[in-house]
Amino acid sequence: CTFETVGTTLRLTADCTTDATILIPDGFTLDGANFTITATDPAGGHFQGAVVMNAGASASIVNTGITAQSLADVCDGGPGRLRGIFLDGAAGTIRRNRITGINQGASRCQEGNGIEIRSLAEDGAPVSVEIADNVVEQYQKTGVVITGSVDAWVHDNRVGASVNQEQLAANAIQVGYGAWALVTANRIAANSWLGYPGTLDVATGVLLFRAAPGTTVSGNAIGGAGDIGIYIAADAVVVEANELVDEGDDLGGYDIGIADYGSGNRVSGNTVRGYQVPYDSLGGSAKSKVASAR
Repeated sequence: CTFETVGTTLRLTADCTTDATILIPDGFTLDGANFTITATDPAGGHFQGAVVMNAGASASIVNTGITAQSLADVCDGGPGRLRGIFLDGAAGTIRRNRITGINQGASRCQEGNGIEIRSLAEDGAPVSVEIADNVVEQYQKTGVVITGSVDAWVHDNRVGASVNQEQLAANAIQVGYGAWALVTANRIAANSWLGYPGTLDVATGVLLFRAAPGTTVSGNAIGGAGDIGIYIAADAVVVEANELVDEGDDLGGYDIGIADYGSGNRVSGNTVRGYQVPYDSLGGSAKSKVASAR
């Protein structure tokens, strides 16, 4: 891939392919100029890691198409997990991008995230990230992941369903492990999963898994066929004024609009239609089901 540098902006000059991660220098913005970067397997190996990620404490990605083509079905962990856009311990803005096809075909690997923001720093202020006006479709495990010491504003995105729903328990948006987020005004497709014998995992539209108190999911439209539209495994969060409509056939045996399995949460003003169980809590019939976070 070739870029022209204008100040602190790297501007993509044409559609291109890459068989390794493209690193954005500290403090720079990658402007794709509406061109597309396609990840492919290197000769004699397989693609590992993110298509695009930060090299320093801040980075932004705008106006960029990111996809993958016929990647080998090989499972990786840690830094080697497949991602479209990855900010690791970095602040920044991710806006007006189209992230599609970040998957390894009919794979059961727990990777293939469209956008992932992570900070594992145990001291200091959390990194701040805005994720806005993006389209994320045909991912493998999760559309948008917010993890760790992160404050995120996730708004006005369109997040479709996983292309691997028969192979794994996917989530459209996941906020967890201490991250705080305001998730608002997004259009989200929920996910469903048939499951393996003896497992309790379910797929979701929005998963709050140990998210920080005050995390808010508000004013989103969640459609598609989902096991659970919004799954709350966190305390003192807010879920309000969302519209959830279950459409189509679910792969799994559970069909819950909002599942609140935490304490001190404010769940109010939501509209839930089409789900067999509009609302479930710790005292309800579905409390044994577990969302699969990664």
